[in-house]
Amino acid sequence: MQSDRSTASRLLRAVIAKSFIEILLVCLVATLVAFSTFNPQLRGAVDVAGPERLAGWVNDPRAPDERIEVQLFIDGRFVATTRADGRRDDLVAAGVTATPSHGFEFDLVALRLPPGRHPAQVFALRPTTGGRMMLLPITKQPSLIQVEQ
Repeated sequence: MQSDRSTASRLLRAVIAKSFIEILLVCLVATLVAFSTFNPQLRGAVDVAGPERLAGWVNDPRAPDERIEVQLFIDGRFVATTRADGRRDDLVAAGVTATPSHGFEFDLVALRLPPGRHPAQVFALRPTTGGRMMLLPITKQPSLIQVEQ
C-alpha cells in the first residue's frame, strides 16, 4: 500500500512538472511570435526637421530592398504620405544598409503651418497578418518644428 502511494505521488509530481514545462513552452512560443510580428527590426531617423522640410530615412534590415511607405503626422494629425525611396549614399557608407534607396522627405511649405512649435512624428506603414496595416514610429520622440511668423 505504501508502494502504491509512493508511485502515485511520483506520478502526480511528474504530471505537474510536465504541465509546468508545457506552459513555459507555450509562453515562449507566443512571445517569439508576438515579437517577430509586432516588433519589426526597423531602423530609421529624422535628420532634418525645419519649417520648410522634414527628411530622414527608414530601413528594414530583414528586407533591405523594400521601399517602406511613411506617413507624417503633425500636431497629432495625418498630414502626408510618401515612399522612403530617396537616395542616401551616406547610409551605405556608414554600413547601415547595402542599398541607398531609403530616404524620405516631406515639403512643409505647402502645409502653411501656423506660427509656433509643432510636434511632428513619422510612422512606417507595415503589413500585419490578415492583410491589415499598422503604423510604427520611426523615432521614439516627435521632432519639433518651429514656425516663425
